[in-house]
Amino acid sequence: MEKEAAEVKGIIAFVTTDKNRYLGGDPLALLAKDEEELTILTNALARAFMADVLQLITGDCVIIKK
Repeated sequence: MEKEAAEVKGIIAFVTTDKNRYLGGDPLALLAKDEEELTILTNALARAFMADVLQLITGDCVIIKK
């Protein structure tokens, strides 16, 4: 694995549609009402912070800064 690919400077936010996985805390955790809102929120935050989006197998999204 390339060193550059493994470097993550921080997690900016976690966005989910499942209230059971919405735990709050640091970093910012958001509960979206549906998949459409999850996509809109995730993309807007990623653009604002010039960050990347990692979509987990659960469908949840993590916004990370590299």
